[in-house]
Amino acid sequence: MPRHLSKGGRGGFTLPRKTIRKTPQEVQKAAEQRRKAAAEAAAKAEAAKARAAKLPEGPSKRERKRLARRKQLVAEGKLEETTSDVEELTKLTRHVVLAAKDCQDEVELRAKFRSGGTAGEQSKYFFSTRYRFRYVLAKDGTPVAQVVDKTPWA
Repeated sequence: MPRHLSKGGRGGFTLPRKTIRKTPQEVQKAAEQRRKAAAEAAAKAEAAKARAAKLPEGPSKRERKRLARRKQLVAEGKLEETTSDVEELTKLTRHVVLAAKDCQDEVELRAKFRSGGTAGEQSKYFFSTRYRFRYVLAKDGTPVAQVVDKTPWA
């Protein structure tokens, strides 16, 4: 039986290497790609900082409209102000069957559901007279919409 069975001097009963050695050119390419990726990431971060510096301070136009509408809803009595925090208001109880954060009116509540609340499991909240909506303002100013079950045995 010959002394050397395979090329490379590994013997006849050994497995090939698991790691494939990279050539110096591949190592240089990988290092260059890492440098390019780092430079691109730095450029993106710089661009993000520049965009953030250009943004105006305070709420956007849409947020200003929402805040004005919120004041109007509080004045009309459609949005109740409470001393409870958001955790307490979003907790589901025997009568509160659904609670949604950051909803101050039915339009925003319907927008959170599929097909505007006209299809699917949650459509019953909008079509049935068993449920009513209660819009509450938490002590930190976050509006919460609660779907309340009106039935006395619930």
